[in-house]
Amino acid sequence: MSQIPEDLSCLSGPELVRVFLAAYDKPRTTKAERAEFFDFKSRIFAAIAERDGNPDAARFAACARADSDLLWAEIAAAEALNWGGR
Repeated sequence: MSQIPEDLSCLSGPELVRVFLAAYDKPRTTKAERAEFFDFKSRIFAAIAERDGNPDAARFAACARADSDLLWAEIAAAEALNWGGR
């Protein structure tokens, strides 16, 4: 997902949708890849919410952020358990 600009505010609404749809269909096989996608998804919906004042987009952004946070926490816990066993 490195081709996605860090600052999404420079993209128009249709460009945000195109970028999201392009990223949506890519396979994600690891928790880290899924967490990165949810990070990206939350940024997209947050940009839409900010630009349009759309409460639904703000809610979707919050849900995606929660999913991302959960996955990152699972990754951190698994790493802590692996390090603790050595």
